[in-house]
Amino acid sequence: MSLNKLAKQIADGVQARGFRTPTEIGICPTCGQDPVIAKLGLVGTEIAEAMEAVRKKDRDNFDEEIADTFIRLFDMVGAMGIDLDAILAAKEAKNQNRPKLHGKTC
Repeated sequence: MSLNKLAKQIADGVQARGFRTPTEIGICPTCGQDPVIAKLGLVGTEIAEAMEAVRKKDRDNFDEEIADTFIRLFDMVGAMGIDLDAILAAKEAKNQNRPKLHGKTC
């Protein structure tokens, strides 16, 4: 399964469970907030939970929190129609041309 198809499947599942994911970047005219920022905050929360699992040396919970992180990201990718397959390939090609350690010493 392509990453794009997986992202769409996840986004559809999230929506089917009653949650709303933004489809574009922009301020909501009703609440004055950017819902993408709120969703990115939830990604940060999952990363923080993964960090806590590392501190507790809880590999099972770490694995679950990493999965939650990807689910939140893939939800946004699917809902926003981001071509993840293409942008990852393009970014990796760009990274291949960067100097070792991006020119840093360590």
